[in-house]
Amino acid sequence: MGYAARTLVEAIPAPAAILDPDGRVLVANGRWTAPGRDSDLCPAEGAFLSASPGPCGAHKSMLEAVWHMTAAVAPARLRCRCDGMAERIVEVSALPDDGTGEQRRLITVTAAETGVDSRAEFLALLSHEARTPVTTVVAAVELLRAQPLEQGVREIVDNVYFSTKALETLTDNLLDLGRLETGRLHLAHEPVTVRTLLDGVVEPLQREARSKGILLLTAPAPDFPAAVMTDSRRLRQVLDAVVGNAVKFTPAGEVVVLAEAPGDGTWVMTVSDTGPGIAAPQRARIFQPFTQADSSAARSHEGAGLGLALASRLVARMGGAIEVESAPGAGALFRIRLPLEAVPVSAPAGPRPLDGRRIAVVAPTGRSTQALSWLLAGAGATPVAAGFAEIVRPMPGVDTVLWCDDAHDPEAQHRADTVRRAAGPDGQALMISTTDPRTGLVRRPGVLTAPLILGRLVAALNQERTGVRGAPVTVAPLSGGRVLLAEDNEVNRTVFRRMIELMGVTCDTVADGAAAVQETLGGAGYDVVLMDVQMPRTDGLEATRLIRAAGCRTPILALTATAPADRDRCLAAGMDGRLSKPITLPELRSALEPYLHPVATAPPGEAGADDAVGRLISRIQNDGDTSPVMTR
Repeated sequence: MGYAARTLVEAIPAPAAILDPDGRVLVANGRWTAPGRDSDLCPAEGAFLSASPGPCGAHKSMLEAVWHMTAAVAPARLRCRCDGMAERIVEVSALPDDGTGEQRRLITVTAAETGVDSRAEFLALLSHEARTPVTTVVAAVELLRAQPLEQGVREIVDNVYFSTKALETLTDNLLDLGRLETGRLHLAHEPVTVRTLLDGVVEPLQREARSKGILLLTAPAPDFPAAVMTDSRRLRQVLDAVVGNAVKFTPAGEVVVLAEAPGDGTWVMTVSDTGPGIAAPQRARIFQPFTQADSSAARSHEGAGLGLALASRLVARMGGAIEVESAPGAGALFRIRLPLEAVPVSAPAGPRPLDGRRIAVVAPTGRSTQALSWLLAGAGATPVAAGFAEIVRPMPGVDTVLWCDDAHDPEAQHRADTVRRAAGPDGQALMISTTDPRTGLVRRPGVLTAPLILGRLVAALNQERTGVRGAPVTVAPLSGGRVLLAEDNEVNRTVFRRMIELMGVTCDTVADGAAAVQETLGGAGYDVVLMDVQMPRTDGLEATRLIRAAGCRTPILALTATAPADRDRCLAAGMDGRLSKPITLPELRSALEPYLHPVATAPPGEAGADDAVGRLISRIQNDGDTSPVMTR
């Protein structure tokens, strides 16, 4: 059996095995094969279930259940009393066809009082199988985005990137819904910069928003704490679901995301839209999993109806509440309320980037006006709410006009000219387009597109360059160093190695834990080891224990596609940290940087960093992975 099957059974926190229809064990986890376990009841890999393994009726029925189980038959749940007082549930079910045509059966053994709903269990287990290909695609696209590409190619690569991120989100949502329903989801408690979080939520939605002409805005209140203590990953999942849902179901108009602290010990995020609204019967069920407000075959939008269900459960798990206000034809407003724990920060030194500026703001609604005003006030400006009729005439005391329009509207050019004339030679006029101006009628400087991120807004108002479209999406190079990568999946091993080398770091690779132990203890002088947790023969945890037992203190970072709760297992084995797959270039760089030691600069006449990167890009474009088990 392959990597995916082993990942599947290892993810189950109870004895589990995958068998063929004849009852032969193909792959089993460590809890199934634990020392002292009866080999007749739980035979080793390659062995067969016994037709009469003992007095327990459940085990006597196991083999027959395996023989007769099909995808059309409900899982068989057998009560086992082999341990006397402790009753257990033996469940036999059919695994879906993975495309090979092979029929497989899954057996799990759980305590009766902690048995879980089989649907939730399968959601968690089967979504694990998507982790390996998702990891590969994310890493490969990261490499492509780090290269100079012509605009047309970059747009294709970016489409793949955003689609892959959507698949990653769906996989994470399936896993977390399963963990929530089985009580195995653990929350982190860490400082989160709210503005950065909000920007990260809306930026991936820009293509969909621009294609519809939606004004997508987000801002924290000017007096909102710069950082709060929460679980950043879970909160990002909540906002991805709610904001993504708003953009998805809003055909035109605006989606506005605001964060504020009302002073009652909570902080509140509101997501409002100008969509079709939600009737009362539909509002009552939109937080149920696998449900859409419109579940008919002719519904306008695809999807499993999973995001809002997960968001509701995550918010409750974080000690908060989520509610929705809506009526047909009146849009919707989702309100997320969470306990507030602000992170104390020192006052920022020096002036803010827009100090002293007075900026007129024209937006379609009160909420979008508020969002733009909060953005400007947070950077030090004084916003002045206005109407379009006011900004087409000179406004005393206002040095800049900021208004929302559509670059594709035939009248937009005329309006832009009128506003610029009113601003005068000493004033500034900046238009926010709800559509992409590159294909619009208004293409002159002074046009920004939503979603509006504070950094881009400040750069435009201060007339600074914001970068060239089509330029490589890169991270700063590291100052050298040497990394050992232990990864059994050949494709992942290739792309991870190239990601590391792209940052100017030497990377050697091995394909299993035993080889990782040998190389780490062989005196090669690695700065850090990236250790995949699940590998054949010697896994990453055991390899780490062997390295530590030999007295070696080389830093080891786990590579894992399983739950964040595995962090404790990794640390207990002697690892120094954990990276969760899929892994992006910025995440990889942040993880490696603290452990790397600079290398001596190449003497004059030798190849420089630019040449090295050029050769690497050429290799990425032209060669395949011909690396042996150990490569340098």
